[in-house]
Amino acid sequence: MELPIKPPDRVVPEYSLTGDLLSYRRCAMQYRYYNGSALPPSRPVQMWYGEFIHGVLEGAFGMWRANPGRYPFPWPSTPIPDTGAPAPPPDGLAPNDLRVIGWPIEQALAYEGKRARSRRARVSAYRRAEAAVNMLGPHLFPLIADAEQKVIGTRPLPSPTPGTMLRSERYALHGVIDVLTNVELASVGEGNIIRDAVRAACPDLQGMFEVIVDYKGSHRPPLAEDYWQLGEWQVQTYAWLRQRQQLGYPVAAGILIYVNELAPGSDDIRRMRSAIQNRQTDVAPTRGDPDYYALNTWTAGAAPRLSAAFRYRRAIRVIPVTQQSIDNATQQFDQIVAEIEGRVRDEEIRGSIRNTWPPTCDSLETCIACDFRHFCPRPAGTRQQLATAEAAGDDDDV
Repeated sequence: MELPIKPPDRVVPEYSLTGDLLSYRRCAMQYRYYNGSALPPSRPVQMWYGEFIHGVLEGAFGMWRANPGRYPFPWPSTPIPDTGAPAPPPDGLAPNDLRVIGWPIEQALAYEGKRARSRRARVSAYRRAEAAVNMLGPHLFPLIADAEQKVIGTRPLPSPTPGTMLRSERYALHGVIDVLTNVELASVGEGNIIRDAVRAACPDLQGMFEVIVDYKGSHRPPLAEDYWQLGEWQVQTYAWLRQRQQLGYPVAAGILIYVNELAPGSDDIRRMRSAIQNRQTDVAPTRGDPDYYALNTWTAGAAPRLSAAFRYRRAIRVIPVTQQSIDNATQQFDQIVAEIEGRVRDEEIRGSIRNTWPPTCDSLETCIACDFRHFCPRPAGTRQQLATAEAAGDDDDV
């Protein structure tokens, strides 16, 4: 006699801000196959790069905090050999060498099936990690009160259409953040780029407050790009989650750090120039600045001669947080979750993934890294464009 398995009394779906909501907005079909089916991507380029950058920054911060004053900046980064498969760093390197910090992170990601697309992509990731640690570390590390703080909260789940019955009345939302406090911000003087950026964006800050930080392994999005608005909603929602913990003070601002801007590659420069020419960015050099000349005289393959000050401005985005902005952002993500849950229900009724989760990607780079592009009914770009871009294996497009 077979006994049926008792279903759970209540299903509360869980969503990660980056792993679920932002992934769904990138492409609904890709999201369903990776997240809904738990299919491990064979070439998870975007996941590897973002997690590697996060891991190196957190590892460097942990070493810096555990050894006060022992490892002054800049930290070394031993070059990766020109040939051969990824290998551990040679013996005798300093403990704060970024090859030493990065190798165990690479191993952990490889255990999960996540690897760099190519040697050039791996070299590019180390180059950007080095820039992030050495350019941001002296300014950011002294301000971090709590690193890698997990935040979670539940919210009512609205119906995507009136009368639609979903599998739950609520959903859980979670993420991981770094936290700065007003105490740490007040402990440094003028010249700390993080403190100055927060003060410039929020000149009226008073009393006790917190600032949350999230790293983005990408370029600064153009103003018209979906990810510009999604980044703001993400920060506001992190603020809502943090305040649910009731462990700290009100969140006054959030900081997004676009790591690629600290060490831009060829694709980043092309995107930057396009955004500036189309007036689709909030950070651009003025005519006559050395950075204006450097951008307009840059040629493919050459190292961009952009000043550190300009790269800092491109990399750091401070977003003020208010109760109104939090309410707006959380409502926007509520609607995204409701849309996902609606598709989950429709798939159960239709019994078809392809008829329920359409491809919504408009990014050639995302399609190149997608395992499902070969049978996708609407890839971004033609088959020839995808094949050409994949064969090129751009040196820094991760």
